[in-house]
Amino acid sequence: MRFNRLLSFTLFIPLLLGCGSNSNTKSDPYLLNKPKDTNLEFWITERVTSEDLLKKGCTYLPGWMGAEEYLDSRYTAIEVEGMAAAPEIHVTYLLTGYPDLLDDPAITHIEINDPSVTVYGLSIGATENQVTSRLSKLADSYSFVTTIDECYLRVTIKNCSFHFMSDKIIIDVPVTNNDNIIY
Repeated sequence: MRFNRLLSFTLFIPLLLGCGSNSNTKSDPYLLNKPKDTNLEFWITERVTSEDLLKKGCTYLPGWMGAEEYLDSRYTAIEVEGMAAAPEIHVTYLLTGYPDLLDDPAITHIEINDPSVTVYGLSIGATENQVTSRLSKLADSYSFVTTIDECYLRVTIKNCSFHFMSDKIIIDVPVTNNDNIIY
């Protein structure tokens, strides 16, 4: 049954890029346009700088090497061992070069554990049927693949992975390190 569902959804090939817009362009195969039915401040693969994030009111969260993490402006950072950290309910954005570490910066990882935040109109705890039904309706010209791991549903659109879990949503993309940078 799951195989048939997976097969039927892969037939809805292509998906999502035409569903929204931001500074990303369809001509860049590494960027995924922001959908209209999300209330995230920034979107996966969106080209931004640390200055853009700070101007929007996001808080820098230290602790990464080769990346920068920011707390969405809707949340107030807490202090843990003298450093800013995300509160229990939050949205965070990871900024790195993309698609390679030496490329221009972009959002490459988003963690959402606030049930009021939506991604393609879906929030934390969305069922497998809700996720696949909603996302399959958005198909256009990009591949759409679903897999079910032990604890969550993962949907891959272009090269972006959307992990839907009972307590959070994680959106990420792979980043290369072609020059073998060591931090």
